[in-house]
Amino acid sequence: MVQLFSPTQEKLHCALSAVMAMQEHLKVKERHRRPITALGYHSARRECLTGFEDGVIKWWDVENGRMSLCAKEHAGRVTHFQSWVQARLLFSSSNDGSVLVWAVGGTVLDRILLGYPIFTLSISLARHLLLCGSKGRLMAFPLDERRESGHVVHMAQGFSEHTHTDIVSCIACLDNQIYTAGYDKKLLIFDTYQTPGRKGLTTKHCIPRAHHAAITHLLLVRQQETTRVLSGSFDQTVGIWSQDGKLIQRLGPFTGNITGLCFVASVGIVWITSGTTQPTLYEPQSGEIVSQFISTFQGQQKDGPVLQQLLSLPDSRHVIGTAKPQQILIWRYSELGCLTVLPCKHPLECLAYAKKEPVLLFSGDSSGMLQKWEKSYISPFIYSRESFHLSEAQLERRGPLAQQREEDGKEKPQLRPDSPRKPGKASVGQQSGYTRFQSAAKDMRKGSIGFTRALFAEELNILVVSAADGNIYLWEFESFIPEVEPSAQQCPPVLDQNSETLASSCVQDEKTQGTSSSCVAGFTCRTVLCGHTGMVTALAVAAGDAGLYFPYLLSGGWDGKLCLWDLHNHSLQNAFSSLPEDNGPILDMAYSPKRREFAFSSSTGRVFICAFNPHCADLVLLAELCGHKAAVVALVWHPLEDKWVSGAEDGSIRLWSEDGGSCVQNLRASRGITCLCIDQVNGCILAGVHDTIRVYDPNSGVQVQSYTGHQDSVKGLIHVPEMEQYVSVSLDGTVCMWKAYRPGEQLKAQSGPPHGLRDGGPAHG
Repeated sequence: MVQLFSPTQEKLHCALSAVMAMQEHLKVKERHRRPITALGYHSARRECLTGFEDGVIKWWDVENGRMSLCAKEHAGRVTHFQSWVQARLLFSSSNDGSVLVWAVGGTVLDRILLGYPIFTLSISLARHLLLCGSKGRLMAFPLDERRESGHVVHMAQGFSEHTHTDIVSCIACLDNQIYTAGYDKKLLIFDTYQTPGRKGLTTKHCIPRAHHAAITHLLLVRQQETTRVLSGSFDQTVGIWSQDGKLIQRLGPFTGNITGLCFVASVGIVWITSGTTQPTLYEPQSGEIVSQFISTFQGQQKDGPVLQQLLSLPDSRHVIGTAKPQQILIWRYSELGCLTVLPCKHPLECLAYAKKEPVLLFSGDSSGMLQKWEKSYISPFIYSRESFHLSEAQLERRGPLAQQREEDGKEKPQLRPDSPRKPGKASVGQQSGYTRFQSAAKDMRKGSIGFTRALFAEELNILVVSAADGNIYLWEFESFIPEVEPSAQQCPPVLDQNSETLASSCVQDEKTQGTSSSCVAGFTCRTVLCGHTGMVTALAVAAGDAGLYFPYLLSGGWDGKLCLWDLHNHSLQNAFSSLPEDNGPILDMAYSPKRREFAFSSSTGRVFICAFNPHCADLVLLAELCGHKAAVVALVWHPLEDKWVSGAEDGSIRLWSEDGGSCVQNLRASRGITCLCIDQVNGCILAGVHDTIRVYDPNSGVQVQSYTGHQDSVKGLIHVPEMEQYVSVSLDGTVCMWKAYRPGEQLKAQSGPPHGLRDGGPAHG
């Protein structure tokens, strides 16, 4: 037996932070005549600030983008802002040689005149020091909140450190340590000490050539018990350092100089700007660049504004950025945003998952390509992908049409998945589910293959995938291997990583050693079931019943036929002939293990409930559900409510009593239903309504949640309780993961128009 689908050896790191849900919130067009030179946040006012080349400072509301205050107190370029949270004060520095202290009301409380340009500021809370970076010197002044010395700092008790030989451009403080970097390419680590009546600095570590050019940014990232120091430079790289100054990893080279670094703690991701329209996103926990798989910037125009500075607000879930020409951008964390995005090349049609550890996801697309997604041991937010492509090899065919399909295959070779497809009269996104079935049925006669449904039979560890060519493909695992506990040596740090390349040494380890964290191996297509003359659009596994020794597979399709397969023996058990008259194409199917019944829906809007008996040749019709006015494209059994749930293209979702005697709930959606799923924990009903996922309470019928982010129709939905997530596939070619709804846990849906874009109020020069 030769397998039809052979796995490629491309193991791609293609997903990321599963808590990534940042969405663009505001875009403010600044009309000031001079460039923005500094970006800050006044924690007491909960407003962001922009400083300009001419000394002007403006305060902005992060929620509505309106300017609340404008002042010009500096005589030169504003270089830095530093918020003193405990005292509710704000420091601003300038190249005019002054540091101003701003009160909550936006007035100048104190002027500290140093006489030389100040380029950066920081506060050491451990030693109660204000730190100022200038050319060739680092200055420290004890803080004096009560102003006993006449200023907010003790000027007379200040001291300087002169290890740097050029501009000190950035300062970061951690406990008793101070990190500085500058245009002299040095990265310094100081220890602070305190004796009676005196405070001072001692040089703990000096890296004389941390970069090949001037260092412009420093960032401290503290996660659990690990602290990393990130440095950005004009050499277009970012250095990742340990707390004691050892190089761990170097990212780059990027496309330009590093202009901004910020750590978004709410999502655990570092944003890096380097002269492009969107930041590079780096996950410190895994050491991976994960930009391509985060929905925040997908679909963004490449010719948009070039990002410059970045700032993550410490006491809110916002990120603020500046961009050319003269724009302020604000992103906001959303509980309802997409957590993880797995991109594919073609529209996705079906989705399934295996519950056993490790959790495996399977997606099938319209070109006949199957993807197997597995969580990587490197990080809980990273997945590896293995793709299975069509080949022209023969394989074992079973069923009444096996011989005919084999002969047809010799006469007319099937198209490969990368073969170009001619566009029809309507694009994929413009066609309804039933219309697309009709289009796929026409494609079948042309020899094309696209997957339509997928499910995983846990009892036999078989993935069942139906296709537009009328076949049902069975994938099985060759063998089972014990889970391997990864060691630190399995994934050495990558010291040179291109910002646009996702290859890593961890990926190479997976190629050479196999899937180190997996308990399965050798995923192959063993058998093809040939019993339908039309596209197979409905699958259901009859399992979970003590009376069934092995699971059976029910299939239905465009030909109106209903087949029963013995999955254990890979053989046809029965082809029911006594179907209702004019039932039309069978569009979906579901099985009730409690009642040992199954139901199937049709293009006529009817749903039929039948008794399940694998040894009975005749179809035993128990009930007919009528009420939908359009094709019923989705059908599920609700195991927690003991009800049948059906969804149609007229936008109706109906809940039926378990015996099918009556409709107990009728829900209405704004558009046609594309798929249905049941939350296995709380019993909510998930519905794909075009490009939106809507969650309904089955008892009240009230919509309790909605998820937006897909750009086209949602074609598959599953609930993965093991990950506490919903997973969806769409015709936009993405697999998306969402935080599962929990009753009683209020998820805050952000207000505002779709995608959160609107202009702020007018800015004043």
